[in-house]
Amino acid sequence: MAFFEFNALSVVMCGSFAARVFIPEMDKLQLDDTEHKKKYPVLLLLHDSGGAAVDWQQTPAERCAAENGIFIIAPDVQHALGTDMEYGPKYETFISGELLRICRNLFPISADSAHTWIGGVGTGAYGAVKTAIHHPDVFSKAISIDGILDMAAVIKKAMKGEETGIHHNEASLAAVFGDLNRFEGGENDLFALADRPVQSRFLFLCREDSAHIDESAAIADKLKTAAELIRIPSQADSFSYQQSLPKAVAWACDRGEAN
Repeated sequence: MAFFEFNALSVVMCGSFAARVFIPEMDKLQLDDTEHKKKYPVLLLLHDSGGAAVDWQQTPAERCAAENGIFIIAPDVQHALGTDMEYGPKYETFISGELLRICRNLFPISADSAHTWIGGVGTGAYGAVKTAIHHPDVFSKAISIDGILDMAAVIKKAMKGEETGIHHNEASLAAVFGDLNRFEGGENDLFALADRPVQSRFLFLCREDSAHIDESAAIADKLKTAAELIRIPSQADSFSYQQSLPKAVAWACDRGEAN
């Protein structure tokens, strides 16, 4: 098992970015492919607000990449919620385009949407699901693990001066989304987006004791046959997604082991 840590320049981000890349085990790589024709599936993973790409090293991400013969790429997305910020970098544009192009120049990963997936935890799940809905030509599957998906509810708390639980307040949310009074029903509102026809497939995994499980259930219900909801026993994941991440990767790889 192995991983890379790299920094690169992004035109979209107007600066450099950092990412962790977890690679397949050697017996899953075609090492005699001297013409580099073989391309491998890729899963982008977005961390929670207040976290960083390094957080994924505490999870089974390295083992999941090694055992399943896929590349897992975890970029730092700061506190932007995977969104094209109103006053800041365009993270969704970066994630769905430039990041993948940079990584394809460095690693033998697929450009086929059928083998290009995105996922996240907490607010990273919000960004992953939204990005997949907006860019079905890029991502055929999206994974939400303990997702914090009802951003309208978070915004309402912030506007009342209440604790949001996601390391954001009213001012910082306005920097991400712009006019908060116009959020509901817009392009960043998952509940509005989920009412539209979608092309990608979605997996929602939640601990049974998660405070946000109803949000996942509601979004999954709106997405109908495009979505699946899996409940994880309360103590199964601890803080490092020991059960949910392997289940999610198995589902993405069509191994039929999500349940």
